[in-house]
Amino acid sequence: MRANFTDAAGLGKGPVSMEPYRSAAYFEMERDKVFARTWLIMGRTEDVANVGDFIVKEVEICGASILITRAAGNEIRAFHNVCSHRGNQVVWEEKGSRKTMFRCPYHNWTYGNDGRLLAISDEKMFFGVDKSKCGLEPIQCDVWDGWIFINLNSDNKVGLHAYLGEMGIFLSDIPYPNAGRSIKIQAYLKCNWKFLIDAFSESYHIPVLHSKTIGPSFSGLNDPAGHLQNAEFFGPHHSISLFGNPDYAPTEAQLVERLAYKGMASESVLAANQSDETEALRAHKSVNPAKSATWSMDINEIFPNFHLDVAGGGFWTHEIWPIAPDYSRYEMRFFVPKPESVRSAFHQEHYIARLADVVLEDLANVERTQKGVASRAKNFMILQDNEVLIRRMMDTLDKFVVSDTLEKALEGCA
Repeated sequence: MRANFTDAAGLGKGPVSMEPYRSAAYFEMERDKVFARTWLIMGRTEDVANVGDFIVKEVEICGASILITRAAGNEIRAFHNVCSHRGNQVVWEEKGSRKTMFRCPYHNWTYGNDGRLLAISDEKMFFGVDKSKCGLEPIQCDVWDGWIFINLNSDNKVGLHAYLGEMGIFLSDIPYPNAGRSIKIQAYLKCNWKFLIDAFSESYHIPVLHSKTIGPSFSGLNDPAGHLQNAEFFGPHHSISLFGNPDYAPTEAQLVERLAYKGMASESVLAANQSDETEALRAHKSVNPAKSATWSMDINEIFPNFHLDVAGGGFWTHEIWPIAPDYSRYEMRFFVPKPESVRSAFHQEHYIARLADVVLEDLANVERTQKGVASRAKNFMILQDNEVLIRRMMDTLDKFVVSDTLEKALEGCA
């Protein structure tokens, strides 16, 4: 008998309110109680691989621009991207490398990669400025398994590893092939951020919404609905494994796909690499943790807005960033190898194009969902077991927005 994941998660089975998806008041609580005090994904250590490298990330819901640097001594640091002089943004590029300093383009106040204020232009005209007290404002920053996180709460006392808890242990030491090379898709969408979270959190929609793309890969004669293979729950975080059709093969009409994968030991449309190149990834204890013979991929959700997805041929990520109650930024990164031949380049281009088509199907749908929920014609969602992560996400959010501290919120999710 198939497992009941909703019961395993300790959740109820009744309708779930739609109000948090359209409520401006709930959005404000999410800003204050979730994004302003949880650990938030910023990227990979490979994004700042060398001393002097930097990236700038926006956390729009908190009005924050974050500067991530690799300083002398190889330490990765995070700062508010705000000049101490007049509050202008110091760095205007999204990424780059500056070996020694950042110079504010407004008045040339100059900072080191470690955040120290090094120089003030025309300093003699100021009134005894103490440069040691005017550096870039630091932000708590830490690294877990090559992933960079920050916490915007300067009073935060919960470390990253404590925040990740059992989820961090569960996923620890996964080998991430090609972590230094990625292709990014970014979109701004007229929807609440949780609709994007939901879109990539369940398999129930795949045979229907993606019937012309990956639907046949995620459902088959022995499981036409593509039921979940496994689910794991860790505090506010969780992981699910999706069904994969072992009998899938491109039809005669799918000439391009047949050509792209011909003669390759790959994982169908979810493969950026040949399978033998990702053997260590597939062998990890928490990749396909149930070791199901009908497995396609794992969805690992780190609360609140980071998806780390793993398949037999590689991995990719989703970041979902709220901007307004009905407006969000979506970012997806495919991590892929550098093609070594025309053959591998063709295979990779097909992989990216095919997954981009799938993502576009999801992104077009979330705006339609937003319109439907905003109409207030319906006030509740009726969820089934394969949508367990949606139910659990809403349950977790409700616990966070009523908790006075991050510590209490985590206790409520234990």
